Amino acid sequence: MLPCLLAACAAGSDPKPAAHRTSWDGQVKAWGALRAMFHEGQTGPTVSLATLLPDPDLFAVGALAGLAGEVTVLEGRVYLSYPAGETARTETPARTDAAATLLVASRVPAWRPVTTREAIRFEQLDDAIAALATSAGIPGERFPFLVEGDVEDLQWHVIDGTRLPAGTTSHQDHLEAAVKGKRDRGPATLVGFYSEKDQGVFTHMGSRTHIHCVVQGPVATGHVDHVVIPAGSIVKFPVLAEE
Repeated sequence: MLPCLLAACAAGSDPKPAAHRTSWDGQVKAWGALRAMFHEGQTGPTVSLATLLPDPDLFAVGALAGLAGEVTVLEGRVYLSYPAGETARTETPARTDAAATLLVASRVPAWRPVTTREAIRFEQLDDAIAALATSAGIPGERFPFLVEGDVEDLQWHVIDGTRLPAGTTSHQDHLEAAVKGKRDRGPATLVGFYSEKDQGVFTHMGSRTHIHCVVQGPVATGHVDHVVIPAGSIVKFPVLAEE
C-alpha cells in the first residue's frame, strides 16, 4: 500500500503567457510507437517540432528521428540531447527543424501543484503518480505531469542509434547503446506522461509512465531510468479547462 503522499492541492494555478488554444489542450497526443521502433525498425520522422512551435504551453518528450538523441520540450522551450562519444551534448535552440520518431506531447496552459509528504522511490512511481492524480481530481487514463525540486539518485540516458544492432531490437539493446548521465542529488524538472493503455506506444511494457529530466549546471536532458523523489517535492497536474 502506498504511503500518504498528498500534503496539499493548491486551489490556484501557475499563470502562463497567452497562447493560441487548440482542441487538444490538456490532452495527450502521440506520434510514432515504441513497438514500431523495437520490432519493425521504424525510426524515421513522424512529426516535425516546427509544426508544434512556437507554443509556450507545449510540454513533450521523445526520441529524435534516426534515434539520433532525445528531445524534451518544457514550456515551449526545446532541449535536444545528442550522444557525443561517451557523453552527451544538449542544445536549446530558439528555433528548430528537428523531427522526432517518437513524441508524446500536451498543451498545458495552467498547472495545479501538489506537495508530497513521503519520498517516492522509482519502483513506486507509477502507483504514486496515479494516486496523486486521483487526489488532484484528474480524470481519464492519460495525462501529463511535472515534478520540480531536488531529486535523488537521478539516472538518465540519451539514445545513440548508431550503436544499435541491425534488425529487431529490445529495450535492453537501447539502454546498452545509450550514453548515460546521473546526478546524486540536485534540482531537476521531470516532464512525464502517464497512461493506463499505452504500453508499447509511449510507455515500455510493464510501465505506465514515460519521463524525461531537465537539469542545469551544465544543462542536460534525457530519458529517466531511475529517480527518488523526496518528501516535500512539487508534483503538478493540468488544470482542466472547465475549472
